[in-house]
Amino acid sequence: MSQITIIGAGLSGLGMSFHAGHDRCEIYEAKAYAGGHIHSIEREGFTFDEGPHVLFTGNEYVRNLFAESVDGDVVEFEAKAANYFRGHWIDHPAQSNLHQVPEPLRSQCVQAFLEARSTLQGKPGDYQEWIDQAFGKVFAETFPAAYTRKYWTTDPKNLGTDWIGARVYYPKIEDVVNGAKGPLNRNTYWVQKSRYPARGGYLSFCRKLADGARVNYGKTLEWINFSERQLGFVDGTELDYDSLVSTIPLPTLIKCSEDAPPEVHEAARLLRASNIYLVDMGVRHPAKHKNTWIYVYDEDKLSTRISTMEHFSPHNAPAGCTGISVEVYGSAYRPLPEDREEVKRRVQAELIEMGLVDGPEAIIFSQIRFIPWGQVIFDHNRRGALEVINGFLDSMGVSRVGRYSEWKYLMTHDCVLRSRRAAARL
Repeated sequence: MSQITIIGAGLSGLGMSFHAGHDRCEIYEAKAYAGGHIHSIEREGFTFDEGPHVLFTGNEYVRNLFAESVDGDVVEFEAKAANYFRGHWIDHPAQSNLHQVPEPLRSQCVQAFLEARSTLQGKPGDYQEWIDQAFGKVFAETFPAAYTRKYWTTDPKNLGTDWIGARVYYPKIEDVVNGAKGPLNRNTYWVQKSRYPARGGYLSFCRKLADGARVNYGKTLEWINFSERQLGFVDGTELDYDSLVSTIPLPTLIKCSEDAPPEVHEAARLLRASNIYLVDMGVRHPAKHKNTWIYVYDEDKLSTRISTMEHFSPHNAPAGCTGISVEVYGSAYRPLPEDREEVKRRVQAELIEMGLVDGPEAIIFSQIRFIPWGQVIFDHNRRGALEVINGFLDSMGVSRVGRYSEWKYLMTHDCVLRSRRAAARL
């Protein structure tokens, strides 16, 4: 069998090696550790991930694989989410919990929603049109449009609709009308039962994939010649490859290419993804809120999504304490602030204002991490650029697996299953 060279030791790279056979694969990873986007860290008894990660798939293969990685030591829970809006707490999704929205905004949302649903509408051409049709313009602008500008870092009209799926709840008329009067008799959140490792953070779920993998750390790709099937790393290592699997971001891979045509380089420059500041805090009092994560709609706040770590697993924080991780998003569309200490200070003040932290004296520690790759941004350039890039890489026999290499909205279970299928093809 031919040897397989894998670039990147994230979940997709490890999954590829696991399913193809570790003895056939050699992985090259830029960082000093494996796990990629599901990396977890520990500090002073607190555990933090790179943003909120839970396993919610019903796929038994993935569920069993992850459970075996932690010897069955799994926490299963009902994912709870809330929305924060100008001092008000609204259950998630807000569109079916309008009874918690203050008047007169609540009635305005219902009226605009009913008007939108009574009007004949064509297929939406962008996400702005989609949310206007789904929710009415009042709710659309107040909630999803505001959150889009924070999370996706661009206006809804700049996004397509092919990423939505079940991720944004398209409500029935009766759910909005009845939800404006009081709580519904069911949860309309698309994430229901979730799983998480009891110990060690989300990274623990990939132990079985990583066991036996041949990972070469500190290998940052510097150049690659697809025609000659050769590549080189910043540390001077050079090698030939038989079969190549890339799990690193497409813009990075193409930027390193010596023989990609100019139009492929230009297409790669058109791809956009967000980057993230994670502000992690250890706090010396129990969590003030029951929710696993919180969406913040106020556009004057940097905080976009807030995770309470011990709600994923009680072992993520010492007894009587809470671990809070806050995401702040930026991109080429809207760059992150340069002053990281100011970002940390502002986020701390926002959590105190929201009532999630008692005061500065309650904070045991606070740290800020920069995550260069967050979410793929599904703007209107994406599909055309991908056609050009994928056509070239297919002609060069390069396999791509994972969120950033396929440039798709893939969850962890998706990455595992796609690595399994890709390994079968090889």
